[in-house]
Amino acid sequence: MYESFKKYLRDTNLFFPEDKIILTVSGGVDSMVMLYLFQKMEYTFVVAHCNFHLRGEESDGDEKFVREYCDKNNLKVFVKHFDTRGYASENGISIEMAARNLRYDWFSQLLKELSFTWIATAHHQDDLLETMLINLSRGTGIRGLTGIAVKSGNIVRPMLFVNRHQILQFSERENIPFRNDSSNDDIYFQRNRIRHIILPAFDKLNPLFRKNALRTAGILDDTETIFKQKIEEEKRNIFEYEGQSVHIPIRSLEKLNPLSTYLFEFLRPYGFNSIQVDEICQSFYSEAGKCFYSSSHRLVKDRLDLILTGRVNLVSDRFYIEKDVSVISTPVSLNMDVINIDSAFVLSRNSDVVDLDMDLLNFPLILKRWEGGEYFRPLGMSGFKKLSDFFTDEKMSIPEKENIWILYSGKNIVWVIGKRVDDRYKITAQTKKVLRITINPGSLSV
Repeated sequence: MYESFKKYLRDTNLFFPEDKIILTVSGGVDSMVMLYLFQKMEYTFVVAHCNFHLRGEESDGDEKFVREYCDKNNLKVFVKHFDTRGYASENGISIEMAARNLRYDWFSQLLKELSFTWIATAHHQDDLLETMLINLSRGTGIRGLTGIAVKSGNIVRPMLFVNRHQILQFSERENIPFRNDSSNDDIYFQRNRIRHIILPAFDKLNPLFRKNALRTAGILDDTETIFKQKIEEEKRNIFEYEGQSVHIPIRSLEKLNPLSTYLFEFLRPYGFNSIQVDEICQSFYSEAGKCFYSSSHRLVKDRLDLILTGRVNLVSDRFYIEKDVSVISTPVSLNMDVINIDSAFVLSRNSDVVDLDMDLLNFPLILKRWEGGEYFRPLGMSGFKKLSDFFTDEKMSIPEKENIWILYSGKNIVWVIGKRVDDRYKITAQTKKVLRITINPGSLSV
């Protein structure tokens, strides 16, 4: 097995000689065989063990076993204790999911603290098959049917070249000590039901089931590579990046077939699920303004585009600009200059520059987001206009409206920044002193 292990690492380019690896060791046969194989290699590694306190004295016995093995072999070991049941109850998730979240959060934290390269788990071929069946039962695409990836982010699985039977045989032949985890026999857990009931049933139907299923997983893995390349190609052709938002032209999407599959793959990295994607597709023919939310992003169906932005905090923070301030960087980068009117003065025609009558302003000026029901007098108009109507006339999308900053003098709007100044603060023949405000490049990106 040692030679097969070396060949697998070489064929998959899993590690470089300088890599530093955290080995996740439970004390069970899979992780102990992985640890034994790494001891024969020249990589820099440490051991990480989780005590989930789910099996009372048995959990503590696993911890003691791993500590003693590492002490005996001069290996550095890190141990973390978790209140797994409490975490599961607090977050309304299963014990299995709680243990998974807790261990991977800690592994990632440890990786950063130690400045190591990889987290190695002892998943093997049987784990891959079990994962395929779990994903199939839940409903999945190509990605789920590939089972477990050899490398995912900073997590690697160096034991995917062997199955559980081969691991047990090797541990017996090499006298590798390990602990039996009684929870692995408890068919209350979904994975154990698949392991002890469903997979053996498939073996009876077809003795070559496992071999064929692994071959299929490999083919699907290659297929997914091609699939992802096509998705990225179409994404590059369609996505239009404007500041911090992404515009996806609806007409370009409608040319894709199958549309829902493409759109799901486009939006999946932003946290949207397949049900939402179906609803988004149906919204193409509805009025503009419908919003869809994931945990991290919002998608707005505008007139011609889907507009994707990060979730916006709509709390209206206020920023004050005192009279003697010449530069501000937050929330908008602005330069302010006071100019005395003389024969050399020329009114700026630059759209990123506004000239205001200094004597009409009440300091401190206020910068904040717009609120519903506000009015101002757009430059050149004799009457007032509702700000929301002005935005509509300007054909501004919802994300653009939400990211607009307004300059106020007292309660009056002075300037819809980057759009229009209020007529009441324009330069006239009576103006003696000008406040010139310049927007610095890039500061209004949405």
